[in-house]
Amino acid sequence: MVILSDILLFLTTALIVSITCLCILLRVRVSDRYTGSFLTFLVPLCLQMCLVTLATYLSNILEAEVLSSFSYQTFCLGATLVSIILTTILLLMMSRYLIQVLPADEKQKRLGNRILSLLILLFFLISLWVIIAKSKGDWVLALSDTIKGHLFSASMFMLIHGILAIIFVKKTTTWEEERLLKGIRNTFLPLILLFPLDLIFFRTLPFKLVYLCFAALSVHLYYFISRQYFLTYEAKEPLHIEKASHYGLSAREQEVLQLLAKGLSNQEIAKTLYISPNTVKTHIKNIYGKLKVNNRLKLFSLLKQ
Repeated sequence: MVILSDILLFLTTALIVSITCLCILLRVRVSDRYTGSFLTFLVPLCLQMCLVTLATYLSNILEAEVLSSFSYQTFCLGATLVSIILTTILLLMMSRYLIQVLPADEKQKRLGNRILSLLILLFFLISLWVIIAKSKGDWVLALSDTIKGHLFSASMFMLIHGILAIIFVKKTTTWEEERLLKGIRNTFLPLILLFPLDLIFFRTLPFKLVYLCFAALSVHLYYFISRQYFLTYEAKEPLHIEKASHYGLSAREQEVLQLLAKGLSNQEIAKTLYISPNTVKTHIKNIYGKLKVNNRLKLFSLLKQ
């Protein structure tokens, strides 16, 4: 089980690091609001997973004399504090981003930010007190407890995000909001099952199954921004909208399709045509069904041929 844990930890860390680097490259190239927002919590997550992997690796290869030395004790103290801070930043940035995406009014968003920020601050203070009090100056033990349990415990906040996504996903007005909330919902709801499995099989190991949810979220976010990048910056070939007339689209559906081809969001299309966002969603679903596609990338690819 220890070997399996180390392998899974390395693979998960490698995946998160790779996706974070790709997001940074896209950020440098396009500088849009999505990559900037995602990196506020992808970077802390990446650094945290690297720190977990490094601490696990060092504890496995270093000799007992080195592990008990003053220099290593100092390293463990610093790594413990950095790990707790990174996890706190991850929770805070993730919570703020989720609240920003939710289709709620400004008053509700401010209240949500205050409540979650207070809970995260309380979690941070409790984490410091518990870890330092339990270690009693043994910083190797403090780092070990932090690596094995702190990020795992913090994942409970992500379950809250998954529940909020379920509540608000049906109230979204743009396809971007809907995609993001569905991604958060699908990646964090499995925590309900993974928490007990971790407590049974991975309780004393550095790797936890809940880390797979973070990896899944990273994959979803990268897919989302790469899709945005393609639609916004790389889709330069002309779209042959007239082709859609052979698929039996209604006059209104053709209007919606023309606005989709211009890159307008659902909300913008609704304002342009003086209809509700839900009606826009219905027209888009009908267009997808008649053209036998299930997303905008496939739709635009079809209209380019």
